[in-house]
Amino acid sequence: MKSLLAQVNAMQRDWPQFHVTLGIGPKSVIWFGDLKGLERQFHVSIEYGLPQDGRNDQCRLMPVVRVLRPSLVPNWEAEEESPLPHVFFEPPDIRLSPLCLFDPKAREWDPTMFISRTIVGWTVRWLAAYEFWEMTGRWIGGGRHDEDGTEKGENHAA
Repeated sequence: MKSLLAQVNAMQRDWPQFHVTLGIGPKSVIWFGDLKGLERQFHVSIEYGLPQDGRNDQCRLMPVVRVLRPSLVPNWEAEEESPLPHVFFEPPDIRLSPLCLFDPKAREWDPTMFISRTIVGWTVRWLAAYEFWEMTGRWIGGGRHDEDGTEKGENHAA
């Protein structure tokens, strides 16, 4: 497992436009920074905490990425992935739902990996696919839904 300090140092080296602050709870951080999709700049947050016994915060299972601005725009009429593509829906404001960047069940990311070399690039790719979805209503970002029958709009899109 990479230490929190190693993650912070790697982010500073690879993505210096991101600024880090202490997260909520012990041994956690939140980065804030701008990334470009196809045409627009997005301000995102990446929350991450080291796994700890007795804590089940989502950010301790995997990095949690949210688009802060411009806000994601739900499209209830989209051809695919309505109302938002590949997010873990979180009420009350689904526009702040964490992005689904990889398949957690397939263990495509784990704490031995650097966030700066995986999650940030996957976020850029997600943002580009989101902009295409906004224009066309079609999701080109790949991924799959849970085999348990979860449909888009229910719990999450993975």
